[in-house]
Amino acid sequence: MNGDPNEAPGSEEFVRELTNHQTSMLAYVRSLAPGSSGARDLLQEVNITLWQKRETFELGTNFKAWAFQTIRYHMLNHRRRLISQGWLIFDDDLIERLSPELDVEPDDLEERHLALRACLKRLRPQDRELLHHRYATASSLQEYAVTTQRSAGTLKAILFNLRAVLKRCIERQILKSLRNHG
Repeated sequence: MNGDPNEAPGSEEFVRELTNHQTSMLAYVRSLAPGSSGARDLLQEVNITLWQKRETFELGTNFKAWAFQTIRYHMLNHRRRLISQGWLIFDDDLIERLSPELDVEPDDLEERHLALRACLKRLRPQDRELLHHRYATASSLQEYAVTTQRSAGTLKAILFNLRAVLKRCIERQILKSLRNHG
């Protein structure tokens, strides 16, 4: 602490927690909005909210869980904004039915992220490039199809298979990790 009388007690620790969790927070935003090119913008909105509400965080408690709850609220608000702008969004009933599948504990998310990285390394470079294009760029699959001289339908089928391969690989990685640590 620098002795600034306007600085809240524990601000230094809060900044440390906020900084240390940026990667997992971004991964969580992306897990709730796959394919969204605005994930980093959404994370910045969350960071601003967390900073504004920093005095409500009790130092020594689980910062990650607190931050992830804030992310969930932001994603719900983001969804409402998209609906008001006329975007096609799943209805609330479907979201509720899917939510147990989407409900991931913060520590589980980190483990899944590590498993995903390991699994991505096993893919062919062109498959990693396709996944990167689909989930980390703003251009459309149709544009990528033209660039790679393949049809969008073919790319969709490849993506479908890649997601299935990655899901199985991640599950095996996590099971392997549990056996090694259990």
